[in-house]
Order: sequence, then structure tokens, then C-alpha cells
Amino acid sequence: MSFPAKILIVDDEPRIRDSLKLLLDEQGYDVYTVSSGQEAKDILSVYQFDLALLDMIIPDMNGHQLMEYIYEKSPGTMVVIITGHASLDSAIGALRRGAYDYLRKPFEFEELLKTVQNALDQKKLKSEKEIINGKLELSEERYRYLVQNSPDIIYTLDENGNFTFVSHAVKRLLGYEPDQLIGKHFSTIIHDEDIDRAQWVFNERRTGERAATGVQLRLKAAQGHDAFRSCDIRHLAIELKATGMYDKPVLEPDKVYLGTHGVMTNRSWNRIRYIWGPTVSSGISVIESVLRPSSSRLKKWKP
Repeated sequence: MSFPAKILIVDDEPRIRDSLKLLLDEQGYDVYTVSSGQEAKDILSVYQFDLALLDMIIPDMNGHQLMEYIYEKSPGTMVVIITGHASLDSAIGALRRGAYDYLRKPFEFEELLKTVQNALDQKKLKSEKEIINGKLELSEERYRYLVQNSPDIIYTLDENGNFTFVSHAVKRLLGYEPDQLIGKHFSTIIHDEDIDRAQWVFNERRTGERAATGVQLRLKAAQGHDAFRSCDIRHLAIELKATGMYDKPVLEPDKVYLGTHGVMTNRSWNRIRYIWGPTVSSGISVIESVLRPSSSRLKKWKP
């Protein structure tokens, strides 16, 4: 259900004020009238208006002062100036201060209705834009939350293979602070024996079905990272999926390569060998586990 637009008329001439109210009431608008700046302030403290029709000359203040008050207390209110001055200077000044339009007395009924409708349409467009922008901001915040709370390491590289973004998972899995890797080449975290293989997939240029997926690589953990202190290895096995990023659709002949977006999924659970220390009963000093750790042992992997 939509409600009629709420319009405030501020004019000290009873004949004009009453005529405007009668005409706009007939169009289904919700119309309020006042005759002074103070009365306008009083009613603005109670109601929010979609549009104010404001006479530039009122007994206790000028129209510019009242406009400033309206924009301070009700910034969403559109203002249309009514002026009887022979000069347009006051109207032009009001437009510069943010008024949507002006009407010069005397004006035709059709001109009034057209100006009012245009002002209300503009307010509607502004409101819809604010709603859309709000939804976009919410979507971006939700996307950032999902990325930063993903168990996978999500990254982007520039065209030279340097990190421009790394998600927070890199600290939990490898011990690096995300900011520590920004600007560094991707080879910083690649196992030495996997550098050659990573060269063509980590900074992938291809897209779609041709892009890298399911590629097995090993990553180097930061020195002293807690997750690897009880292990006989110092790397993390991951599965890589990466795709190129371009400034235009990939089918465009003049597209420019911007970098790479990728996801690294931890695949080490069944590969990491734990050193458990001597066992008195069997005399076996090292037990190699190839099974997924129990929930109690998983605690070692939490940050």
C-alpha cells in the first residue's frame, strides 16, 4: 500500500495558501499549510514531508533561512520556491542552495502540478538509488565476510604475479599475516620443488573451462608456525583453482590482462605425518598417521 505524498505549503498570503491546498488536495496529496517560518519549524519537528512549497518572503525569516532549516531537519524533503519578485535573483540563489525548482507568481495550475509531480518523481528516484546503493553495500559486506571467513585461502595477483589480496585463512593455515604477503611474488609461499609447476597455474591467465582447476601444489609455512611444530614436514598440500582477470569480456580482442583470482583448498589432512614421541608399551618412537585426525587432535590446527 502506497501513501499519498505529504506536502507542506509555507506562504503568508491566505488566498494563495488556501488555493494551493485546495488544488493539491483534489489531486490526492496530503497537504499541510503554515503562514510563517516558526510555524514551519514547529510542524517540521513533528512530520516528515516529501515536498515543501516555500514562499521566499515570509514575516519572521527569509526563504533561504527556512531552506537551511529544512535541509538540516529533513534532508529528504524536496523544496520548490514560490517567488513574486520581478527579479529572479532570489530564485536563482535558492536553486544554488539546493532547491529543486521555482514558480513565479502568478503561475498556471498545470505548471504547478507539473512542477510538483517532477519534484516528487525526483525524490522517488533518489530514494530508489539510495536503496539500491544500500543493498550493494550490504552485498559487498556479506561478500567480504564470506571471503574472510572461508576455510580456503582466497587470493588475487596483479599482472606480474604479486599478491594484491590474500584472505585471513593464510594466517591460520600457513602462519603469514595477509598484509605480510601483499606486494610479494606468489613464489614466496610455493614449495621449492613446485615452483616450475606453479608458474603456469598459480598466476593463471586462462578463463572458463580452460582455467586451472584441481592442481596439486605444496605451500611453505611461515617459520615457527604453530600448526607445524609437531610435524615432520613444513609445508601444506593444497588443491588450486585459478582463473585470469581482464578489463573486458574475454572474447574482446583488445582485452587487457589484469591478474589472477584463485582459491587454495587445504588437502593436507591425509598427508601430514605427526611425531607422537616414544611409546613405552611398544617401543615404537614414531607413529605415522595417514588417517584424518580425531576431533581432539584437530585442536592443534585452530588459530
